[in-house]
Formats: sequence, structure tokens, C-alpha cells
Amino acid sequence: MPMKKQKIFVIGGPTASGKSSLAIELAQKIQGEIVNADAVQVYEDLRILSARPSEEDEKLVPHHLFGYIDAWTTPTIVDWLNSIKDVLPAIQNPIVVGGTGMYIDALIQGISPIPDVPVELRSLVREMPIEEVKRRVQRCPFSDPQRVRRALEVQLATGKPLSYFQKLKKKKFVDADFVEIHMLPDREQVYHSCKQRFEIMKQMGVIDEVKKVLVKNPTGGVLKAIGVREIGAYLAGALTEKQMTEEVVTATKQYAKRQMTWFRHHGNPKFVITDRKNVDFDEITK
Repeated sequence: MPMKKQKIFVIGGPTASGKSSLAIELAQKIQGEIVNADAVQVYEDLRILSARPSEEDEKLVPHHLFGYIDAWTTPTIVDWLNSIKDVLPAIQNPIVVGGTGMYIDALIQGISPIPDVPVELRSLVREMPIEEVKRRVQRCPFSDPQRVRRALEVQLATGKPLSYFQKLKKKKFVDADFVEIHMLPDREQVYHSCKQRFEIMKQMGVIDEVKKVLVKNPTGGVLKAIGVREIGAYLAGALTEKQMTEEVVTATKQYAKRQMTWFRHHGNPKFVITDRKNVDFDEITK
């Protein structure tokens, strides 16, 4: 008789939509444990800016894969998949939560079997002007600079366009029964929460947090986190606090909008939650 597959709850949605509080409440009801699926919350130096669960939250239920990456590292999706593959077997009732749609999609659907790209080549492509990258890449449907660079990395490393590998059968890292939940509140509500949350972050000391990160001269993906560049400009005297705040809030709202678009058009959610007050946990867990 085949072994029963592990049941994994997956909660995805835009920033400031209430995913973390929903995950904690669900975990408390089923004696579950929370696993991170957010590409910024992996960084140990950005607890406040990335809205990582607080130490108090982590005492309520066990949390995994939060704050385990240093400021000089840029993990790939495969790195994260390997990490989550290692932690899931030891968790009885895992709840994967985050706003990085590509992480969640890769976890549930698998990823194309793309060969590893040498670190030196990745560094070379990252240093190229984006215009040159776009000129050299073949048949790339992407507009996002990071994905365009990825396409050129693969092309240079393998001699084949990225589309060649995307047509191959996907490799699954985790074989489980997924219960996919999308948090999609009203857009204006999310925007309001984005603004309100950054004000709270400032009160919590986010400016000092970013200052401490920048003093380390980081080279990893931590530099791409929304708020790092803007707060850095404020610390350098290039922006006033008001200008810095406006730029961070605007960038956060734009990111939330992209996330909402992603989760509306990707995945196969069993539940779509638009109002946090009307969550039927009995229905979700049955």
C-alpha cells in the first residue's frame, strides 16, 4: 500500500495582506509549523524591513527558513527548494507562507531542469548593462531585468535558449498534497496597510537596521529589498525623510500590485480569501 502523501498548506498573497497572522492562527488550530516562502524574509539582517515574524510570533508556533541567509548571498529558487525539501519531512503539519509567487509555483509545480550556471558567469552577466543583456539574449519573453539576465546566463552556460529547458518535463522537489490558499483583500485596503506598516517600521527602528546592513558593504540580494536603496539615500542626505517614506511606500504599493496580479492568474487555489474576518478554518482543514 503506497504511503500517504504529506499534506502541506500553502498561503500566498501580496505584502501586507495578513498572510502571517492567518498562518499563525491556522498553525495554532492544527499544531502546525510555519515555513517561509518569501525571498526577502530569508535575510537575517532585515527582520523589521522584511516584516519577518517577531520573536513573540516565533514563540507561538515554530518557524522555519526565516532569517537564515547573510547579506552577501543571493539564493536562487533551487537553493530555496533544496532548503525546504530538507525541513518539510520533519514537520507534521507544515504551513508554507509567503508573497514570492515564483517560490510557491516552483514548490507546487516543480521547475524546468535547467543546468547549474557557474558563479563566475552569473557575476559577469550581472555586471553587464541591461541593454546589452537584452540585445544578446535569444527568444526571451520576459521584461523583468532579473529574469532577462537569468535567460542570458543559461544561454551562455549551455548554448541553448532558456525556452528549450522550459519545454522539458518539470522536476518536482516535493511530492505532496497541497492545499493552496490565496489572500487577496481589497486593493485599497492593501495599499493602506502598506503605508501604515512602514510608519510602524520606522517606529521600530528600520532606519538603524538598514544602516547596520549597509555598513557591512553587502553584495547579495539583500540590496534589492524595497527600502534598502531609499533608506540608504536618506542616510546619505540625498532624500528627506518625507521623500524617503513616499518612495518606499510607492515602491511597496507597486510590488503589492504585481503580487496581486500574479496570484490572480497563477496557481490553483482551493480557497481565495478576500476578507480576513470570514475565514472558515474548519472548511480549510477538513
